[in-house]
Amino acid sequence: MSFIKTHWIGLISGFFIFCFLGMFILVLLSPRLDAKKRGFIPCTENMAETMLSCPEDAKYSCIFKAILGNSWCDMKVIGVGLKNWLTGKQPYPWSNYIFVPEYQQDEDFNDEARAEYIKNNADINQEMYNLKKWHEELENEQQQVGIKTEDIPQ
Repeated sequence: MSFIKTHWIGLISGFFIFCFLGMFILVLLSPRLDAKKRGFIPCTENMAETMLSCPEDAKYSCIFKAILGNSWCDMKVIGVGLKNWLTGKQPYPWSNYIFVPEYQQDEDFNDEARAEYIKNNADINQEMYNLKKWHEELENEQQQVGIKTEDIPQ
């Protein structure tokens, strides 16, 4: 008991540092993109929107409040995961924020056209090598003629 009386401030601050370091690692390991916006993603989006809407006269205090709000939101996500695990709704306490993300499919991307292009142009690496070589040759020709690359409109 005398150890706790002597080192209580160190134990309390160590506990808080351990908790925030653990939370930092969990947020670092979690996915940042997901089609269903699960985990810490809504918290981060909310923080970004809050920071962007901060007025100029109170910018620093507003940003500090947004970061604290994001940390509180992250703690709530971790708490919900723990609660869902204890009630049997998910297999692990981290299942709601560490998961395999689902990505949105781009409507403009045509898989059939891509497959046909790859079938017709099997060696894309060779094409990239040829483009690089032609670019170097063009630069050499421009240097011989005296045209600077900066003078060419882009």
